Amino acid sequence: MFNVNSAFYRFLTDLQKKLHTEFALKALSETACLLYTSPDSIQVVYYRCDSKKRVPIASDSRVIHIDEDLWITKPDLLLNRIAALAGKAQRIHARNTVVARIEKPVAMAFQQEHHLQVALPGKYRYGLFHEGELVAAAVFSGGRQMENKPADYRSFELLRFCHKQGLHVVGGFSKLLDAFERDFEPGDVMTYADKDWSDGSSYRKTGFTIVGQIEPQIFWIDKRTMKRYYESTLPEEIVEQSSDGRVQSGYTPVYNSGSIKLVKA
Repeated sequence: MFNVNSAFYRFLTDLQKKLHTEFALKALSETACLLYTSPDSIQVVYYRCDSKKRVPIASDSRVIHIDEDLWITKPDLLLNRIAALAGKAQRIHARNTVVARIEKPVAMAFQQEHHLQVALPGKYRYGLFHEGELVAAAVFSGGRQMENKPADYRSFELLRFCHKQGLHVVGGFSKLLDAFERDFEPGDVMTYADKDWSDGSSYRKTGFTIVGQIEPQIFWIDKRTMKRYYESTLPEEIVEQSSDGRVQSGYTPVYNSGSIKLVKA
């Protein structure tokens, strides 16, 4: 039996309103619940803060894993991203946009408003503009030399990509990637797909190949504020404590689903 709380009830209500559909519920545990409509539609697994680890879901449709802390701290962004994946976002075609390099402050502000993960400055930043408005952005690392490769070979990492909330630029990712490749002629571009949200198929459509899997990553959630911490960003007085000590101090561990590593040569 899933223990429903007020946060989950608001999530269910707002999600159904956002997508204009009714979801059925299936309890996976006391702290995890599956929301679904039909077998071939998008499915959502909602985890309360004490869930710790993911529940495997066998499905041919897209399965999204949602943590309670992200819902509480970023509700609009979370709903807009789910809506976009469900095909409910406003669509703009990349051919009607202009690609240009953007400055770090612009890229950081855009990520903070439109990306669920921590904003990263990167070294090279590209944006798509529609009628003068920034509607998508991609952030890349600097080039890295690779062992067993020619001296001029450089590998770059795609660090972040996101659309403006409520919009989906059809072909936007390809247009940004093409612009970057024209400018720098990389030996390869590497990136990671978050398995909570993606199976990597959108990257494979643009020429990326899966080369590995990254193990689930642990986060620590301050249950009083719902603030999420990486191990490296925990407050000094918490990072020195044992796992049991952190729990006693009001923190709970949460594991994501891991990531898929992809490379485009």
